Amino acid sequence: MIVRSKLELGIPDTVPYDIVGLNLSGCEEEKSNRLLAETLHRLYPTASRDYTVGSDTIGSVRTGVSNGGIVLISGTGSNALLINPDGKTYGCGGWGHMMGDEGSAYWLAHRACKYVFDDLDGLSRSPQPISYVWPAMKQYFDITDQQSLLPHIYANFNKCKFAMFTKELALGCERGDPLCLELFREAGVTLAKHIDAVYNKAHNDLKLEKGGVKVICVGSVWKSWEFLKSGFIDEIHRSGVVDELTLLRLTTSAALGACYIAADKLNCKSMNKTFQTNTEKFYHYKRDNLPPATSTGYVYKLMATCDNGVSTTPTATAGYKSNIEQSIEIR
Repeated sequence: MIVRSKLELGIPDTVPYDIVGLNLSGCEEEKSNRLLAETLHRLYPTASRDYTVGSDTIGSVRTGVSNGGIVLISGTGSNALLINPDGKTYGCGGWGHMMGDEGSAYWLAHRACKYVFDDLDGLSRSPQPISYVWPAMKQYFDITDQQSLLPHIYANFNKCKFAMFTKELALGCERGDPLCLELFREAGVTLAKHIDAVYNKAHNDLKLEKGGVKVICVGSVWKSWEFLKSGFIDEIHRSGVVDELTLLRLTTSAALGACYIAADKLNCKSMNKTFQTNTEKFYHYKRDNLPPATSTGYVYKLMATCDNGVSTTPTATAGYKSNIEQSIEIR
């Protein structure tokens, strides 16, 4: 990659870059990051004089916000990372499909298959009919029965291929299938829990910014926000942890964040960091002076700003349960 970039820029291979920024999946530990930089120096001494190495999650945050924030990844896997203004980081998830990946495409696909298997076995009834998901499983995996799915789960398991079944679930949502809609609602709930897990560790400077804590949302599952939305908002409001947040999506490559980090290490003042144009807002949540919840319930107001930028403050009354943007039952 470095050699190719020099060719494109007309830089001789013998002339090293001053610094190269690398933010890569799996680069979570300082020890292994230093080892990667040392290996590059040893094997390619003329590539670059220096390197910065970090995780792709940090690259995403540094692309979108200047002072820190949260990145919430929901692609094949899932992961949340908070970066405070002082550089300290706190994470939730990112342990892979055997230990988590909740709210990810893999998790959605696995959960759908599990609902179907349990329903067919009579172990437990699916929360909604499997009339769309089971035929979709047969077609996508080219199977005829439960037994023929097992090689896809064990002997010939391919995580990316398995996770891509979620595209069929998203299509089911568009067609109004109740089970697909329930699956994405559940994914919205668990993604919100990732934010709850790191929010209390966020510095007050982030919480008090206009729009609250900024959350950079990365990964293909976020393309189905309209189906994640109800579960996400319900959980954020129910938990009572978050006062205000803004969900953002990147409009440019997260590689730009790696460039920003490298420029900071060089103390390069000439780099123009265009944070505002690197992201776009797609949801804003604000809890507006809510009284403490009790079993008797309260009447309160919820302020939410949606994709179209319109703020609403509908009155919500305990005892009537509906979509959170209309009314919410406090328990």
